[in-house]
Amino acid sequence: MTSDLVGRALTQQELAILDVYERLRALVADESLAPCVSANLRHALAAVAQPVNDLGLVFEHLLDVGV
Repeated sequence: MTSDLVGRALTQQELAILDVYERLRALVADESLAPCVSANLRHALAAVAQPVNDLGLVFEHLLDVGV
């Protein structure tokens, strides 16, 4: 993704935030993780999801995508 939801080009910082978000989403989807690890990753993902949504990088509710 090279632009936000309104078509504005992403900055390097926004790209880095989006990368963290996508990596956490991928890790949370791994069902082989220990429950304590999965719970902590979900917590981290919830925290990162806030700036991702605020910046208009991605608009989704984590419950809607199974997280």
